[in-house]
Amino acid sequence: MPVAIIDDDSKAAQVTRMTVEDADLETFILGRDPRIHEVAKDAGIRIISQTILDSADAVVCDHRLRPGGFAPFDGAELVAALIGKGVPAILISQFVDQDYDVSIRHWRVMLPSVLSRDSFGVDTFKEGLAVCKNEIGGIFTPQRRRHRVLVRVVDIQSEASEPVIDAIIPAWSNNSAVRFPFAIVPYELQGSLLIGAYLIAQVNLGADRPEDLYFDKFENPPTPNDAIFDNI
Repeated sequence: MPVAIIDDDSKAAQVTRMTVEDADLETFILGRDPRIHEVAKDAGIRIISQTILDSADAVVCDHRLRPGGFAPFDGAELVAALIGKGVPAILISQFVDQDYDVSIRHWRVMLPSVLSRDSFGVDTFKEGLAVCKNEIGGIFTPQRRRHRVLVRVVDIQSEASEPVIDAIIPAWSNNSAVRFPFAIVPYELQGSLLIGAYLIAQVNLGADRPEDLYFDKFENPPTPNDAIFDNI
């Protein structure tokens, strides 16, 4: 089966299609489905996911699907759902620098390959597809392997009306704060989040760039006398 191209911009979809076909793969551009605007978001994602499962081996999906009215959700959320169903899927965007801190980072743990549109080519497509297939099969690159580490909250503010946390991950860098959505922290831990507080999270410390970091499985920090502290 071919590679599905998902994009709210028909011209951009054609450019992506040509790149994938240059890799000697068949493609099709997924058409708009009015049903996804008439149902709850999760149901809309399920509709598209089922179409993909029935007709494609892999997916290349744009992140910003809302502006052109393609879907009432972001491509990152759709790609995360497809990866969860075992479909290799690459997220691309011309707005990676603007979106990676919040709307992409929210789903980054489930996104093996995120590419800027400028960097999307035959070679990066093939590499990204291989990374996706391997990760679905349980094989992670050093850049994607998770480690249980301490995270220090250095600021709490908002970006585009969404609460965000700026944090230092000492095991990754003592000098660079990384931003992530407040909402990815479990509700039961949110009430204790203050500037200067610590959390434990699973983070891919091998990431070369801050935009490639993900955060998952947050916990309360141990006390200094707790034996578990030695494992952080």
